[in-house]
Amino acid sequence: MNKKSLLYLLLILVLSTLLRLWNLDKPEGMWNDEFLTWKIASAMTPTEFFEGLKSNCHAPLHYLYLKLWMLLFHDNDTILRLSSVIPGVLGIITMYFAALEFKNKDGIKTAITTAFLCGISSFLIYFSQEVRIYSLVFFITSLVLLYAFKIFNNPSKKNFTLYSIFCLLLILTHTIGFVFVFYSTAALLVFAVPKKKAKDFLLFSIVGVLILALPFIPLISSILFKAGYFSQWWAPFNFSRTLFIFTDIFSPVLTDIAHIFNTFSDAFYKNGSVNLGYFMFAVIPASIGILCFIKGVLNPKKVQGYLLCVLICTILTVLIAAMAGKIVFVTKYLIEIVPIFILLAADGFNLFESKAFKITIATIFIVLNLFYIVVSNTSAVNMVRKEGQRLPVIALDEMGLKKNDKIIFLYYSKEWFYKYIDLKSPEAKPYINSVCITKHNFEYFLRFDMHPGESFKKGRKMLRETLTKKENDSLDFRLNNEIFKKIKKGDRLFIVDLTSVSFFPMNIVQNIASDDKLYNNTPLLYLAMSYIKDYVLIMAGQEMIFDGYKDTGAWKIYVFKKA
Repeated sequence: MNKKSLLYLLLILVLSTLLRLWNLDKPEGMWNDEFLTWKIASAMTPTEFFEGLKSNCHAPLHYLYLKLWMLLFHDNDTILRLSSVIPGVLGIITMYFAALEFKNKDGIKTAITTAFLCGISSFLIYFSQEVRIYSLVFFITSLVLLYAFKIFNNPSKKNFTLYSIFCLLLILTHTIGFVFVFYSTAALLVFAVPKKKAKDFLLFSIVGVLILALPFIPLISSILFKAGYFSQWWAPFNFSRTLFIFTDIFSPVLTDIAHIFNTFSDAFYKNGSVNLGYFMFAVIPASIGILCFIKGVLNPKKVQGYLLCVLICTILTVLIAAMAGKIVFVTKYLIEIVPIFILLAADGFNLFESKAFKITIATIFIVLNLFYIVVSNTSAVNMVRKEGQRLPVIALDEMGLKKNDKIIFLYYSKEWFYKYIDLKSPEAKPYINSVCITKHNFEYFLRFDMHPGESFKKGRKMLRETLTKKENDSLDFRLNNEIFKKIKKGDRLFIVDLTSVSFFPMNIVQNIASDDKLYNNTPLLYLAMSYIKDYVLIMAGQEMIFDGYKDTGAWKIYVFKKA
């Protein structure tokens, strides 16, 4: 590495680090998936830790890393987010060296471009600020690619072994990381490994991964095949959403993360006109990225064949699983292929011969990305986690919550909010004594008990009759005994609702549940939680006087007072 390229890399790392540290302290707190990550990593015993992994379909490595991080530092939100900043920045460095190996150590321009694209990638910036696995997955994937390229240049036992180790780490970090590892290893065997080295590769890579992974096979099998993992709760597959992969990777508009639009057509063209903002900040940068990517793919070399094979096979596998209802098709589940897209786009950009053309598209791409990051309130650094669990705690405090008041939490259990309250104070009493109606405790609104595993597997059939009726004896009985009979004159009831999962009115829920086609095509989660919210509000209105509400992020807090 010469002094000039080192200077460029250092400048890129400074910019990348600043972008990842900007607004790192999120006042809204952690949202559900971040909280689950923290909760699992905070487990006090090995049994509790591994039960948490199995119940939430997660591989263990990131949680062990986060546990060590908390032991060394602290577990406040900002410090926890720093645990994602570090691998996010390290991944940029690794991608620089991976690009050098990709070009057989003769591609400084491609390496600098790759590092820069990773540095300003809104997708990677976002996950570098979130307490989740994805920043670490990006870093480990960059190591897998680095040693895959090293195998192309030098198929030695050392490179086979290190490739094997990083593949194992990827599998132990991302539950579906084995898909990427499988295709990467198979493609290396086809494109990179000479026949005389095939036995060594099989021994040190494939057999090595299998042997090292043996202790974890029961855990991974339990995670992948437990009853609740492949659920009917989330949105049905939509081909149009697959286009968001390109806007998420190459543009600053993170549609699959912000959930701004349901389909690409809604984003691009709605109400008879083109969405100019989306066209400018999502479509134009994505088009430039795709153009450069195609240029990089068309460079006919074996290493491009390897990358393209891994890319296509990984996407098709996840696509088929999504079409079968086994997984939600979103960009973050395909994060292993993001470095491949970026690397090929960086190489393609440098393969264009016209300097004027490169300056033009680079200027447009950089200006649109950085301008959106700085200015937009939905950019990677400015985006509010609207489901942040500190938001309702702040709102309840502002609404004058008193120790004799009651709270009903819908969707999340009360423990989800304990991180942001002082459990020793008198004001914590309503939280401790609150009632929670979540997506797991269906006995609240069914006329029979149902295990959570059954609800995920058979919920659509079992809940349908309940969703079509206005009366619910089970829910009446539980709420009357646990809430309404315990509220005294002058006390208030606060109903904390997550509006992003409960937006259907009761009559719409009943209409959908009465129609076969609509019912099968509507996410069950939204129907169930909308039903619960509306039923609880109706009951509260019959027993108490409505006293207003407060909106905060994705939360809405309804207040009722006992006359």
